[in-house]
Amino acid sequence: MIEINSGGEKVIFTYGKNDFLMNYFSERLQEDLTGAQKDFDKRPGYVQGENNHHLLEEDEKYTTRIFRIQSRLATTSEQLLHIRLYVNRYPFRKHYMSQGISQLEYIQYHMEALYHKVHTIHEIMLLMINEVFSLNLPEMKCRWPNLTKKLDATEKPMKFAHTYFKTFENLIGLRHLNSHRGYYEDEEKDKIDLYYGVFFYKEEAKGLKMNEDLKKMFPPALTRYKLIEFKKQKVELIDLIIKENEKLLHKFLESLLPVYEAQLHQILGHEKQSKLRQLFKQSIKK
Repeated sequence: MIEINSGGEKVIFTYGKNDFLMNYFSERLQEDLTGAQKDFDKRPGYVQGENNHHLLEEDEKYTTRIFRIQSRLATTSEQLLHIRLYVNRYPFRKHYMSQGISQLEYIQYHMEALYHKVHTIHEIMLLMINEVFSLNLPEMKCRWPNLTKKLDATEKPMKFAHTYFKTFENLIGLRHLNSHRGYYEDEEKDKIDLYYGVFFYKEEAKGLKMNEDLKKMFPPALTRYKLIEFKKQKVELIDLIIKENEKLLHKFLESLLPVYEAQLHQILGHEKQSKLRQLFKQSIKK
């Protein structure tokens, strides 16, 4: 939560799990959206229960489109936190094992989801650039080569989007291989599966009788230890990804503010007054 108090006036913004939304661009966006919603039901032609989007002014429609994309960005980023939770727990172990899903395979499934979410976040960043700059590219064509035809790559939001891609280039590459080739490689996973008995314990859970000598080769305590260490490594990796994602998205969104305000000015023909901006200026003076 962020609270600004100046001259007896208070503006409060609260977000859930996404710290990167605590930037002035996102706060200004929420302020403008709140202004558009105020007394919206009092506008001539408003019909309760129907789509009244046409009653919005052009600047309000612009703000609403951007806010919807930012909401996608927030939701997808929040799913990184969900993936961490999933990987850190392996519930219903007996049931999963009897269905042929070992903890290794359970973790693999969520790591693959992680690759896809990181890639999706970058794609949404490009959609955000397209909308804030009013480039008017169709979503299906909102790709880096097309953006660079309309916008200089040295623009700050473009630079931050490129930095995001370079930071997670390896994960995005793994996502492409997984999506288009069905490829997933994890040597440590394969090693634990075969050399520490996970494969055989999974088969036993499905009804296969394990030879006693075979069981002695894979002491359950050692197998559990290797699985705990493997899970710990994955959780630490996810934590690092979440931290970098938050940091980069905060910088990216913050860089959009001047463009957003300039576009509003162009739509309206004059500067749109911002109560939040005024409060910030007053607080800086103090």
